[in-house]
Amino acid sequence: YVPTFFSQHLIYPSNHLNYTAIWALLGTLSQDLQALIEHPNGTKTNPAATCKELMLAHPSLPDG
Repeated sequence: YVPTFFSQHLIYPSNHLNYTAIWALLGTLSQDLQALIEHPNGTKTNPAATCKELMLAHPSLPDG
């Protein structure tokens, strides 16, 4: 079974893989996964949920 999304976007009508779409999808997934696994650094773009989370991710950072 091939989901409709894959058959419509990742495979050309001639049953050849659409490598451009595959690489674009992999790039997007890579960025999303990287954002999920990155440790917070306390900035606006990558904040920590709590002070403890920041301390555990970066124990060498000074208090304050």
